[in-house]
Amino acid sequence: MALPELVRRTVEKLLAEYCGRRTSSCPLAGPRLFYRFGDDTVTLFAEQRSCGGATALAVTAVAQFRYSHDLRQWSLHYLDQQQRWHFYLNVAPTLDFAKLLRYLDDDPLHVFWE
Repeated sequence: MALPELVRRTVEKLLAEYCGRRTSSCPLAGPRLFYRFGDDTVTLFAEQRSCGGATALAVTAVAQFRYSHDLRQWSLHYLDQQQRWHFYLNVAPTLDFAKLLRYLDDDPLHVFWE
């Protein structure tokens, strides 16, 4: 089921700001972040670029946010070494998408950022 339009627009705005804040114009300073929507998910990716910035060296999924239509809440998920998604237990599902972005930034267990 597709995301409600208002929910999608709100999340797009928050993620655009988040990616802009975390992405440097210099490829050596860190990866470029971007996101893709699924039906009821949003996946955040990090793209490592070459020194000239023209060629993508690697694209890695960083986190996935899943929307529960019944509860109208978002949950945060991480990718394991076998490329399977798991529910991130340190934060409960929430109506506040920005809260999940704060947990993603903090990452005390280092499951999102190395």
